[in-house]
Amino acid sequence: MAKDSAITMATQKNHPSIVPTKACSQDLNALIALEQACFSSDRLSRRSFRHFLTAQANDKTEPPSSSLWLLRANNQSNAPIIGYGLLLFRRGTRLARLYSLAIHPDYQGQGLAGLLLDHLEQEAEKLKLVFLRLEVRQDNQAAIQLYEKRSYRRFGQIKSYYEDGEHALRMEKRLLRSITATPKNLPYYRQNTDFTCGPSALLMAMRALDGQVAMNLDEELQIWREATTIFMLSGHGGCSPHGLALSAWRRGFSVELYVNTEQTPFIDSVRDDAKKQIMTQVHRRFLEEIERSDIQLHHEELSTDKLQQHLQAGASIISLISTWRFNRNKIPHWVTLVRADDAYMYLSDPEPDDDRLHTATDNIAVPVSLEDFNAMNRYGRNKLHCSLVLTL
Repeated sequence: MAKDSAITMATQKNHPSIVPTKACSQDLNALIALEQACFSSDRLSRRSFRHFLTAQANDKTEPPSSSLWLLRANNQSNAPIIGYGLLLFRRGTRLARLYSLAIHPDYQGQGLAGLLLDHLEQEAEKLKLVFLRLEVRQDNQAAIQLYEKRSYRRFGQIKSYYEDGEHALRMEKRLLRSITATPKNLPYYRQNTDFTCGPSALLMAMRALDGQVAMNLDEELQIWREATTIFMLSGHGGCSPHGLALSAWRRGFSVELYVNTEQTPFIDSVRDDAKKQIMTQVHRRFLEEIERSDIQLHHEELSTDKLQQHLQAGASIISLISTWRFNRNKIPHWVTLVRADDAYMYLSDPEPDDDRLHTATDNIAVPVSLEDFNAMNRYGRNKLHCSLVLTL
């Protein structure tokens, strides 16, 4: 969650000659003391600070998951820490989030928050990121005004986000001016189980076309019951693209289904012959039902160019990806494609992060380079490619 005690008192006075420096493990105790001085609730724990310090110092072959910067009084290496700023990054995407920004109360009102924010934006730009996002208390008007002066814009709200029940605003700054800002209040739905990414992605896609579509647990589980493969990997069955297409069609949407194989989807992820037989029977039933519908079934891959054309024409799309580039796990996963441009695909991911540090702000209309998207937009040894195109 973003915290902004640094900004509530900050003004546009001349910046003192203080340069941000990268935090290291020796700064842990001082960071905790600063956190205690700046915040009365929603504080970062010692464990969290230790995690961030470790994450930014990890193997350089992997992109960092965080970046923590300090301000010191008088800019001396042994001087007290008077401020910090923390960025989080989502692997596989071109997105950063300002997680926390703090200036010691004795040093507020000197423009230090703005100095630190400028530096964090520059760090994100060096990594060629597209957006810098944050969450801010809805009642913190001083912080909101300062962010807005720095070209951050609102694109959503989180109700009862903070410990005292106060709402948060989602805000975003474009780091590339050629990129279109994220539309306001895009529908987002977080999956409630490990195996219902398909229904959750489909709910978002349907809601984008029809604002009356209910996004709730009952519908999530009902669609899963309609579309499940019964078996997959070692847990509950996920959702077949054919089953999801039928679920959307039953709810009144026109559906085009693109699958690059006539084989039973996901069957190569199951070893047991009896389970494979059941999956094959489920698939046959889906095909029979599709024959009786007006779903357009294409046994071909939907190219990125065609995906872009459908999105630009107002369609909603869900696609199957491999999560390898997100979390280094080769898991089939459904996401909702929100929009596309010449450089990026923007997807909404229904799966929450395990570390509980990331929020839906990191999952809504996330920019992924077309190169990365093309690599993730298929699953398994047979490179299964599936996309559902929905229209009204």
